[in-house]
Amino acid sequence: MNELDFSLILTCTIDPKGMKFLARSSIEDRLNDYKSSFTKWCNNNYVKRIIFIENSGYDLTFFNQIAQNFTSKEIEIISSDVNNNFPRELGKGYGEYLCYEEIFNKSSLAKKTNFFIKVTGRHYINNFSSLIDEIKNNKKDIHVCFKNNLTFVNTSFFAGSHNFFKNYILSQAKKTNDGKGKIIENCIAEAALIGIANGLTFNQLSTYANIDGYIGTNNKKIKNNFFKKIKLFFFGKLKKYFFNHIRY
Repeated sequence: MNELDFSLILTCTIDPKGMKFLARSSIEDRLNDYKSSFTKWCNNNYVKRIIFIENSGYDLTFFNQIAQNFTSKEIEIISSDVNNNFPRELGKGYGEYLCYEEIFNKSSLAKKTNFFIKVTGRHYINNFSSLIDEIKNNKKDIHVCFKNNLTFVNTSFFAGSHNFFKNYILSQAKKTNDGKGKIIENCIAEAALIGIANGLTFNQLSTYANIDGYIGTNNKKIKNNFFKKIKLFFFGKLKKYFFNHIRY
Protein backbone atom coordinates (compact mmCIF):
# COMPACT_ATOMS: atom_id res chain seq x y z
CA MET A 1 0.00 0.00 0.00
CA ASN A 2 1.43 3.37 -1.03
CA GLU A 3 1.90 5.81 1.81
CA LEU A 4 0.53 9.33 1.76
CA ASP A 5 3.46 11.76 1.90
CA PHE A 6 2.44 14.59 4.23
CA SER A 7 3.41 16.70 7.20
CA LEU A 8 1.00 16.87 10.12
CA ILE A 9 0.45 20.41 11.43
CA LEU A 10 -0.51 20.67 15.11
CA THR A 11 -1.48 24.22 16.15
CA CYS A 12 -1.21 24.94 19.87
CA THR A 13 -1.84 27.69 22.43
CA ILE A 14 -1.06 26.54 25.96
CA ASP A 15 -1.55 29.90 27.69
CA PRO A 16 -4.39 31.82 25.98
CA LYS A 17 -3.86 34.90 28.21
CA GLY A 18 -7.44 36.06 28.50
CA MET A 19 -8.56 35.13 24.99
CA LYS A 20 -12.21 35.99 24.41
CA PHE A 21 -14.79 33.41 23.28
CA LEU A 22 -12.77 30.63 24.93
CA ALA A 23 -14.17 28.47 27.74
CA ARG A 24 -11.35 25.91 27.93
CA SER A 25 -8.87 28.49 29.17
CA SER A 26 -7.15 26.69 32.07
CA ILE A 27 -3.43 26.41 31.33
CA GLU A 28 -3.26 23.09 33.18
CA ASP A 29 -6.16 21.60 31.22
CA ARG A 30 -4.82 22.80 27.90
CA LEU A 31 -1.30 21.60 28.63
CA ASN A 32 -2.60 18.15 29.55
CA ASP A 33 -4.65 18.10 26.33
CA TYR A 34 -1.57 18.88 24.26
CA LYS A 35 0.64 16.40 26.11
CA SER A 36 -1.86 13.59 25.55
CA SER A 37 -2.55 14.29 21.88
CA PHE A 38 1.09 14.97 20.96
CA THR A 39 2.21 11.68 22.47
CA LYS A 40 -0.51 9.84 20.55
CA TRP A 41 0.43 11.53 17.27
CA CYS A 42 4.08 10.66 17.76
CA ASN A 43 3.05 7.02 18.20
CA ASN A 44 0.77 7.01 15.14
CA ASN A 45 2.33 4.82 12.45
CA TYR A 46 0.80 6.87 9.62
CA VAL A 47 2.57 10.03 10.77
CA LYS A 48 6.20 10.44 9.71
CA ARG A 49 6.57 14.24 9.90
CA ILE A 50 5.08 16.62 12.49
CA ILE A 51 5.16 20.40 12.63
CA PHE A 52 4.16 21.32 16.18
CA ILE A 53 3.77 25.06 16.71
CA GLU A 54 2.97 26.68 20.06
CA ASN A 55 2.20 30.40 19.90
CA SER A 56 2.04 31.65 23.51
CA GLY A 57 5.74 31.30 24.36
CA TYR A 58 5.12 28.50 26.87
CA ASP A 59 7.94 26.18 27.92
CA LEU A 60 8.03 23.22 25.51
CA THR A 61 10.54 21.01 27.32
CA PHE A 62 8.06 18.13 27.60
CA PHE A 63 7.36 18.10 23.87
CA ASN A 64 11.03 18.29 22.90
CA GLN A 65 11.80 15.38 25.22
CA ILE A 66 9.00 13.25 23.78
CA ALA A 67 10.12 14.04 20.22
CA GLN A 68 13.63 12.78 21.01
CA ASN A 69 12.18 9.30 21.53
CA PHE A 70 11.08 9.10 17.89
CA THR A 71 14.32 9.32 15.97
CA SER A 72 12.85 7.66 12.87
CA LYS A 73 10.41 10.56 12.44
CA GLU A 74 10.94 14.20 11.53
CA ILE A 75 9.41 16.26 14.33
CA GLU A 76 9.79 20.02 14.32
CA ILE A 77 8.90 21.98 17.47
CA ILE A 78 8.36 25.70 16.86
CA SER A 79 8.03 28.10 19.79
CA SER A 80 6.50 31.52 19.22
CA ASP A 81 4.76 34.25 21.22
CA VAL A 82 2.68 35.77 18.40
CA ASN A 83 -0.56 34.91 20.22
CA ASN A 84 0.30 37.41 22.95
CA ASN A 85 0.46 40.49 20.77
CA PHE A 86 -2.88 41.14 19.12
CA PRO A 87 -6.30 42.44 20.34
CA ARG A 88 -8.16 39.70 22.22
CA GLU A 89 -11.43 40.46 20.43
CA LEU A 90 -9.97 39.03 17.21
CA GLY A 91 -10.24 35.65 18.93
CA LYS A 92 -8.42 32.34 18.97
CA GLY A 93 -8.93 31.86 15.23
CA TYR A 94 -6.70 34.83 14.51
CA GLY A 95 -4.05 33.18 16.67
CA GLU A 96 -4.39 30.09 14.49
CA TYR A 97 -3.80 32.21 11.40
CA LEU A 98 -0.61 33.51 13.02
CA CYS A 99 0.47 29.89 13.54
CA TYR A 100 0.15 29.25 9.81
CA GLU A 101 2.13 32.39 9.05
CA GLU A 102 4.88 31.35 11.47
CA ILE A 103 5.07 27.90 9.88
CA PHE A 104 5.69 29.27 6.40
CA ASN A 105 8.19 31.78 7.75
CA LYS A 106 10.16 29.47 10.03
CA SER A 107 9.55 25.79 9.34
CA SER A 108 12.20 23.86 7.43
CA LEU A 109 9.80 20.91 7.11
CA ALA A 110 7.15 23.11 5.47
CA LYS A 111 9.60 24.14 2.77
CA LYS A 112 10.01 20.55 1.61
CA THR A 113 6.41 19.42 2.17
CA ASN A 114 4.01 19.18 -0.75
CA PHE A 115 0.95 18.17 1.27
CA PHE A 116 -0.29 19.04 4.76
CA ILE A 117 -2.84 17.64 7.17
CA LYS A 118 -3.88 20.10 9.86
CA VAL A 119 -5.31 18.99 13.21
CA THR A 120 -6.13 21.11 16.24
CA GLY A 121 -3.25 20.41 18.62
CA ARG A 122 -5.46 19.50 21.58
CA HIS A 123 -7.25 16.82 19.57
CA TYR A 124 -6.51 13.30 18.44
CA ILE A 125 -8.40 11.71 15.53
CA ASN A 126 -9.40 8.16 16.38
CA ASN A 127 -10.28 7.24 12.78
CA PHE A 128 -7.21 8.88 11.25
CA SER A 129 -6.45 5.80 9.15
CA SER A 130 -9.88 6.03 7.47
CA LEU A 131 -9.31 9.69 6.64
CA ILE A 132 -5.87 8.88 5.24
CA ASP A 133 -7.41 6.18 3.04
CA GLU A 134 -10.00 8.61 1.66
CA ILE A 135 -7.37 11.26 0.90
CA LYS A 136 -5.14 8.69 -0.80
CA ASN A 137 -8.03 7.53 -2.97
CA ASN A 138 -8.99 11.11 -3.92
CA LYS A 139 -5.76 12.88 -4.78
CA LYS A 140 -6.88 16.51 -4.72
CA ASP A 141 -5.50 19.91 -3.77
CA ILE A 142 -8.20 20.55 -1.15
CA HIS A 143 -9.80 18.14 1.34
CA VAL A 144 -12.34 19.84 3.59
CA CYS A 145 -15.80 19.24 5.03
CA PHE A 146 -18.09 22.08 3.97
CA LYS A 147 -21.11 22.89 6.14
CA ASN A 148 -23.74 25.62 6.46
CA ASN A 149 -24.28 26.25 2.75
CA LEU A 150 -20.53 26.30 1.97
CA THR A 151 -19.81 29.01 4.55
CA PHE A 152 -18.15 26.82 7.21
CA VAL A 153 -15.30 24.30 7.22
CA ASN A 154 -14.48 22.10 10.19
CA THR A 155 -10.95 23.22 11.07
CA SER A 156 -10.28 20.44 13.57
CA PHE A 157 -9.21 18.40 10.54
CA PHE A 158 -8.57 19.45 6.96
CA ALA A 159 -5.88 18.85 4.38
CA GLY A 160 -4.45 20.21 1.20
CA SER A 161 -1.50 20.97 -1.01
CA HIS A 162 1.35 23.35 -0.22
CA ASN A 163 -0.14 25.74 -2.77
CA PHE A 164 -3.54 25.71 -1.05
CA PHE A 165 -2.09 26.38 2.39
CA LYS A 166 0.43 29.03 1.43
CA ASN A 167 -1.48 30.93 -1.24
CA TYR A 168 -5.09 30.57 -0.09
CA ILE A 169 -5.26 29.66 3.62
CA LEU A 170 -2.87 32.42 4.68
CA SER A 171 -4.56 35.22 2.74
CA GLN A 172 -8.08 34.35 3.90
CA ALA A 173 -7.35 33.28 7.50
CA LYS A 174 -5.81 36.71 8.01
CA LYS A 175 -9.37 38.11 7.85
CA THR A 176 -10.47 36.23 10.99
CA ASN A 177 -12.24 38.47 13.51
CA ASP A 178 -14.30 36.60 16.10
CA GLY A 179 -15.60 39.86 17.56
CA LYS A 180 -17.27 40.69 14.24
CA GLY A 181 -18.53 37.15 13.66
CA LYS A 182 -15.86 36.28 11.09
CA ILE A 183 -14.52 33.04 12.55
CA ILE A 184 -11.62 30.98 11.23
CA GLU A 185 -14.05 28.31 9.94
CA ASN A 186 -15.63 30.90 7.62
CA CYS A 187 -12.24 32.02 6.37
CA ILE A 188 -11.04 28.49 5.56
CA ALA A 189 -14.30 27.90 3.67
CA GLU A 190 -13.65 31.05 1.64
CA ALA A 191 -10.07 29.94 0.97
CA ALA A 192 -11.35 26.61 -0.37
CA LEU A 193 -13.98 28.25 -2.57
CA ILE A 194 -11.49 30.71 -4.04
CA GLY A 195 -9.05 27.87 -4.66
CA ILE A 196 -11.73 25.83 -6.43
CA ALA A 197 -12.69 28.85 -8.55
CA ASN A 198 -9.02 29.18 -9.52
CA GLY A 199 -8.83 25.57 -10.67
CA LEU A 200 -7.61 23.69 -7.60
CA THR A 201 -9.07 20.20 -7.36
CA PHE A 202 -11.40 19.45 -4.46
CA ASN A 203 -12.66 16.57 -2.35
CA GLN A 204 -15.60 16.98 0.02
CA LEU A 205 -14.59 14.71 2.88
CA SER A 206 -17.16 11.97 3.34
CA THR A 207 -15.37 10.60 6.40
CA TYR A 208 -16.11 12.66 9.49
CA ALA A 209 -13.24 12.95 11.96
CA ASN A 210 -13.85 11.00 15.16
CA ILE A 211 -12.28 13.55 17.50
CA ASP A 212 -10.96 12.77 20.96
CA GLY A 213 -10.81 16.00 22.93
CA TYR A 214 -12.64 19.03 24.25
CA ILE A 215 -14.37 21.89 22.43
CA GLY A 216 -12.51 25.10 23.18
CA THR A 217 -15.48 27.46 22.99
CA ASN A 218 -17.68 25.62 25.53
CA ASN A 219 -15.23 23.29 27.35
CA LYS A 220 -17.37 20.22 26.62
CA LYS A 221 -15.98 16.79 25.85
CA ILE A 222 -16.67 15.80 22.25
CA LYS A 223 -19.09 12.89 22.26
CA ASN A 224 -18.84 10.22 19.58
CA ASN A 225 -21.19 7.41 20.59
CA PHE A 226 -22.09 4.52 18.31
CA PHE A 227 -25.29 6.08 16.94
CA LYS A 228 -23.59 9.38 16.17
CA LYS A 229 -20.82 7.57 14.31
CA ILE A 230 -23.37 5.66 12.20
CA LYS A 231 -25.33 8.85 11.46
CA LEU A 232 -22.21 10.76 10.43
CA PHE A 233 -20.99 7.86 8.30
CA PHE A 234 -24.11 7.75 6.14
CA PHE A 235 -24.56 11.52 6.14
CA GLY A 236 -21.00 11.97 4.92
CA LYS A 237 -21.45 9.47 2.08
CA LEU A 238 -24.71 11.11 0.95
CA LYS A 239 -23.22 14.59 1.14
CA LYS A 240 -20.22 13.55 -0.94
CA TYR A 241 -22.52 11.88 -3.49
CA PHE A 242 -24.51 15.07 -4.04
CA PHE A 243 -21.34 17.15 -4.30
CA ASN A 244 -20.00 14.82 -7.00
CA HIS A 245 -23.18 14.10 -8.97
CA ILE A 246 -25.44 17.16 -9.03
CA ARG A 247 -25.08 19.09 -12.27
CA TYR A 248 -26.75 22.40 -13.03
